[in-house]
Parts: sequence; structure tokens; C-alpha cells
Amino acid sequence: MGTILQAKNIIKNFDGLNALRSVSVDIETGKIEAIIGPNGAGKTTFFNIICGLETLDSGSIYFNGMDISKTDPDKIAGLGISRTFQTSQFFEHLNVIENIMVGRYLKTSVSFFLAGLWLPRIYREEHRNMVKAFETLEFLELYDKADRKLSQITFQERKLIEIGRCLTMEPKLLLLDEPFGGLNAAEINFLADKLIQLQKQGMTNIIIDHHFGTISDIANEIVVLNHGEIIAKGDADKIRNNEAVVDAYLSS
Repeated sequence: MGTILQAKNIIKNFDGLNALRSVSVDIETGKIEAIIGPNGAGKTTFFNIICGLETLDSGSIYFNGMDISKTDPDKIAGLGISRTFQTSQFFEHLNVIENIMVGRYLKTSVSFFLAGLWLPRIYREEHRNMVKAFETLEFLELYDKADRKLSQITFQERKLIEIGRCLTMEPKLLLLDEPFGGLNAAEINFLADKLIQLQKQGMTNIIIDHHFGTISDIANEIVVLNHGEIIAKGDADKIRNNEAVVDAYLSS
């Protein structure tokens, strides 16, 4: 199916600290890729560079063959890369459906001035955005929570809402930063099943997480980072039996 994302020799330093050291990965279209490693290994920094939130010191990032190494975050999102964060980000004064719809406005072609006029074209576009948001809530089994305030929903539901906001952007590549963190076993299984469903629909996912059991069940390939360097790549069995990985991560 081809390669959707290529990272070539990514180097990133923070005040002399080597956060990433010549990191190179190729992500195949339609796959679930996992990035694991101990805290401080460089995983979130790698996500930030892909999204344009951090500038790389050297190397390059290609998305569908396009060099996005120096592209602004909003343009990267427009190309089809969406992400969640370790700490979920919300508009607390908005309800569930409104938070979901925020992601949809990336697809809105109407200018700020025209939006204030509420012309028929504006109404039709707003209706399409609402339909997409409700379809997303239905997929996440949160349809009945659409008008709830964020103070009325659970921690798991907040995680799902952040993912839903990303999905309304219709991304080609979804980056998930610790999506299973803080969830119980049943909630982890529910979310893992949804990610597999997204993969079957053709979406590519890159997941950062510490739940190796779940990761090993759903990921096509696992990349292990330690001190900013890739120390192993491969399927779950290969990673599980890699001595360097066991020493650096799995035994901790």
C-alpha cells in the first residue's frame, strides 16, 4: 500500500540534551505502528516534530512523499495528520458535541466574514459539520452524551472525545499519545477495538503507550526508543525477546 510517513535521520537537541539521535522510521499506509520506550526516551518529541510543534535540528519528514519538515502545524493538519496529547486538551465551556465539532472547522471553507452572514451555503456547511460530528459520536458510542457538559462525563469519555475531535478532521494519519493511560482493562479493550476498526477503514495510526500487552496485540510493528535512539524495531515477539529492550524498558 506504500509508505505514508518517512522520518529520515531526525536529530533534536534541547540545550545540549540529545532528545532524538538520527531517528529514522518508515510508516506503511493502513498500519498500526507503536512507539514505546521509557520516560524521556523522545517519543512525544518525535510526535511534536511530525506535527510541526517542534522544529528539527536536522533530518527530514515526508508525508505522502511531501517534505513537511518546515511546514506550519495548521498546514500539516490540513494535509491529513491529526493527533491527541498526553494530557487531553478541551474547551471546557463547550459541551461534548461542540468539542467534537471544533476539529471539523479545519474542513470549513467559509471565511470568518461570510460565517457571520449565515447565508444558505453557510447553513449547509454547518449542517454537514454537525452530521459528521454526530457520526463520530455514534462510532465512539457516545451519541447519547452529545449535549453533556464536560464536567458530567467520565475520564474514559474525555479520552474518546479528544480522539473524536481528531476523527472529524478526516485524517489520513492519526497520532495517539498514550491513549490507554489511566483506563481500566475493559476501557482499554474498547478503545483498542475502535483503533482496529479505524485501521480496517484504511486509517494509519501511530501509538505511543506503555501498555505493552495491548500494543503487542494490535500493532503491526513496534519501534523502541531509548535515550533518543531506536534500539529495536519489529513485531511483538521480536521486541519481547530483544535483550536490549528488556534491559531498557520491559524489565522496569
